[in-house]
Amino acid sequence: MEKNRFLHIEREVKPFSPTYEAWITHIMGREVVVDMGCGHGDFLIEKTAQYPESFFVGIEISRKRVAKTSHRLSKRGRENYAVIHGDGEWALKTFFPTESVSEIHINFPDPWLRKRHWKNRLLRPSFVLQVIRVLKKGGRVFFVTDVEEYARYASEVLLQFPWLRSVYPDIVVQNLYTRFPTLFYQKMSPLRPINYVCFERWVDFP
Repeated sequence: MEKNRFLHIEREVKPFSPTYEAWITHIMGREVVVDMGCGHGDFLIEKTAQYPESFFVGIEISRKRVAKTSHRLSKRGRENYAVIHGDGEWALKTFFPTESVSEIHINFPDPWLRKRHWKNRLLRPSFVLQVIRVLKKGGRVFFVTDVEEYARYASEVLLQFPWLRSVYPDIVVQNLYTRFPTLFYQKMSPLRPINYVCFERWVDFP
């Protein structure tokens, strides 16, 4: 029998639960920021405090990490957040109406460096279409990685979609910030450049 199933997680949203319809009502019309692959919640801990008027949603495929993220936010008294356990594409499709999100942050995703494993990368065309659908016009998707090849790959994928355009003139920008609120940044930034990609939805999506 599986241990540590974390049956109750504070502020977790589940599909088809009694709170699901209330969830949809709650996020519509708000400044919603999604942290895709929230890990242990470092990014959300800083941003929920920095922008208390916004509503943050952490999505993570590891249920243990979802539980830890929510626990860390809850013990700090944060109320402007929710967490979702599951695959990123499924979560966007299931929980977010069209044009309901202002920002999506993808911080240091697994690069799956071997070419035969690229099919496992997050930025699949079907995922990007969900990103475009849920973003408001003018909404942005941010991508951060310590692997320059992965940043170039991400920009090439995003450039295929005419509803998106790069915010940065050079498309991939290195070492944009002197600090960034993730544990992975703290570990990797002394070792190699950090790469930033940002695209916005600039036209209506059919």
